[in-house]
Parts: sequence; C-alpha cells; structure tokens
Amino acid sequence: MNETDFSTLVDQTGMTLTDDQKLVLFKAYPMFQAMVARATPPMPRETEPSVMFTPEVK
Repeated sequence: MNETDFSTLVDQTGMTLTDDQKLVLFKAYPMFQAMVARATPPMPRETEPSVMFTPEVK
C-alpha cells in the first residue's frame, strides 16, 4: 500500500489528522500488520480454554 492509498483510507474514517500524523501512522502500518498476522493464526483445538479446564467436582 502506498502513502496516497493509506491517506485515502484514513480520510474515509472521518478522523481529522494532519499530514504529519498520517505519515507516522503509515510508517507504523507494516509493523501493525505483522503483529495482526502473528496474533490471528488458527489455533489448534488443544489450546482452547474449554479443553484445558478441568472443573473440580466436590
């Protein structure tokens, strides 16, 4: 994504940002995308809390 496209997307949100603020967000955008990619992969069923939780029955 280039800076012009990013600026257009920001403008469509309705936020009133200066060009400098948009530039700062644009520079951080690739890092944010990488974090989202690492945080959202499909998880195996074993990691679901309901599978790991064993209620204590009295």
